[in-house]
Formats: sequence, structure tokens, C-alpha cells
Amino acid sequence: MNPASTTRAQHIAIIMHDFSTGGSERIAIRLANQWVREGRQVTILCGTTDGPARALIEPGVAIERAGIETRRSMLSRLYLAKRLTENVRRLAPDLIFAPGNFHFPVIAALYGFIGRDRPVMVCKLSNPLFGPSRWFKKLLSGRIDAFVAMSDGLSREARKTLSGARIATLPEPILEALLVVSEADPTSKLIVCAGRLVDQKNFSLAIQAFRHANAAGDMRMLILGEGPQRRKLEREIRRSGLGDHVHFGGHVSDIGPTLAKARLLLMTSKYEGYPAVLVEALARGVPVVTTDCSPAIREIVFDAGFGVVSTSDPASLAAAITCVVRHNMPDPAKLAPLVGRHRIDMVALDYLDLFDELANGRRGISGASYSGNEAIHDRLPVVDECRLSEARQDALP
Repeated sequence: MNPASTTRAQHIAIIMHDFSTGGSERIAIRLANQWVREGRQVTILCGTTDGPARALIEPGVAIERAGIETRRSMLSRLYLAKRLTENVRRLAPDLIFAPGNFHFPVIAALYGFIGRDRPVMVCKLSNPLFGPSRWFKKLLSGRIDAFVAMSDGLSREARKTLSGARIATLPEPILEALLVVSEADPTSKLIVCAGRLVDQKNFSLAIQAFRHANAAGDMRMLILGEGPQRRKLEREIRRSGLGDHVHFGGHVSDIGPTLAKARLLLMTSKYEGYPAVLVEALARGVPVVTTDCSPAIREIVFDAGFGVVSTSDPASLAAAITCVVRHNMPDPAKLAPLVGRHRIDMVALDYLDLFDELANGRRGISGASYSGNEAIHDRLPVVDECRLSEARQDALP
């Protein structure tokens, strides 16, 4: 290892299969850029240099591809780990960072291929651990020096599976440094959805809910993102008679300009890790309606003025949409703490504190843990019952 590793993690390697448009990849690149600004050496180790997210990388961040190009496939993460072994041995970074659950097998396999003379290994938990794969993760978790959870709720959930593992709670660095909360247009009739067009995001549910909520025919919905379900969703929109009201905006590198025109952000995911788009919307004063898709939801939508957390059925979501459009505009003063803890400049430093401590071999986990108000974790924010009842009646056909 490098001599600098005795004092801090000077050279950080990030594992990225490719430069896809996924949230984990974008966040990892944002961190890499900021770490270089803080004087660290950062190398992204990848299977292929293809992908639109590569354009986000700033000068100073190095990119090294595996000796044999490795594109995503059923066994590609195992192949990628094997092919990156030589890169890791030659570069001898102080620490390897995997930015999400998808890369968990890569970093665990690297442990086996490199052996004892390996860097510190850290993996961010980008999604909750559930389903059959949780036992695979539990089996291999001893190969990871520390995990990073993006909220207290996600950390508690992870400890149920990764008992005994080191888990640090660090916020997701979603927002730019010095960002000031802005105010949305309360007269807008635009509802925005965003994400990959895949089953997890459940955009079919969003379309059904919008159909119920738009009984007056005066609202529009814009779906941002691309993915394999686009044609299926387009057919569903036509069958629902919503062709004049629901449109696709494709992938956008910056959702900010669209949110500036929105009245509400709708998220209907089946599950999420830490849904960054909710924070992005609230930072621009746009209230949200969301399914209860993540242990972190209560830590984001912790005030009734921020929006509504709904059950996953069209009628309830439609009622919530109508209710929020009629009543909710977030209070900028209440949003300020939420926005402040997600600034890239602050979170990047918390990561470096954690990395330096691990590189020094200390047992504790540093970095701030934003536990917030425990009472918030025990309830879902909803508007008062009479308003919700009124909205439900008006929303349904």
C-alpha cells in the first residue's frame, strides 16, 4: 500500500461497471469530483468506458478500464472482478469504494482474488437488503471493511441482515454546495415523474393514479427517463385515453429545469434505497406524493407540508395528488435542514473522514449520523383526514 495510507486514504479507487445513467453511478462521480477538489487521488476502475454518465467526470479523476472490456451480463461482475485484479495490484490504492448493491459481488470477489495484501474495501448500500440475495450478501459481508447506509432507517434495516458489520450512516450527496431552497409555482398544473422505465419504478401505477386525479382534464404529467418498458407504457397511455395529457421527456442530465415548472413530483416505486429525486424536488420547493417504498421515506417527507406518503393503489395516490395540489406548498424554513445535510461539499468530507479512519485501522466509524427526531420515524406524514377525504371523493370518477 502507499505510504500515505498510514495517515489517510490518499488514493481512492471507485468500482463502476460502466457509466450508465443510474443514480448510484451519478452520485459516485459527484463524490469523485469533490474528492479530487479536496486533494485526493481518485481512479475509477470500470469494465467499459461507455455510457452517458462519463460526461459528468471532471478533469483530475482518472479512468482505468479492465484489460478486457467487460459489458453487463449474467456473470459480468465476477469477470470484472477478475479482470480488475491486475489494475488494483498495480495501482495499490489505499481504499476501494463500491457505490451500490449492484457492485457488491465485484468488491467481494476482488477480496478473494487479491488476498490479504488488499486495500480497505467499502460498499455503499444503495437499496434495502431483501429477497434471496440477502443471504448471499450476509455470507460475503465479512469481506467488506465497512458499509455506508444513506439514512438511519436504511442503517437499521441493514443491521438485520449484516449483523456485526460496520455500518456508517452518511447522507446522500444529492445537492450542490451552497444551494438555497427555492419556491415552486403554485399555479402550475404539471406533475413530474422521473426514473428508469423499469418494473421497480412502477410507472403503470403512476399513469393509473393520474387518470383518476385528472378528472377535470386540466393537468399534465411528464415522465422523465428511458428504459425497456417505454413501449408498454406508451400503449397503456393510449388505452387510457391520456395521449394529450401524459408525455415522455426521455433521459435528462439535470432535472432542475423541469422541476422549476412543476407543481408536484410523483414517485410510485415498489422499492427504493434513498430516493434522491424526492430531495431534489423539495429543494426546489416542489411538494411530493410517494409510495412508502423505502425505510428512508419518513426521514425525507417528515413534514405534512412536504407532501403525502400514500399506499400503493391508484385511488389513494389520486386522492393524495389532489390534496397536495390544493393545499401543500413546502415551507422553505422547514426545508433548510433537509437541504443542508445533502450538500455535496459537506457529505464528501464526511466520507473522507470515514475513509481516513478505516485506512488507519481504527475500530470506530466516523462521520455524522443524522438520526433526526425519532418520533418522525414512527409515523407517515399525511394531511388532516377531512382534507384527504375531500380529495379522495373529488379524485375518483
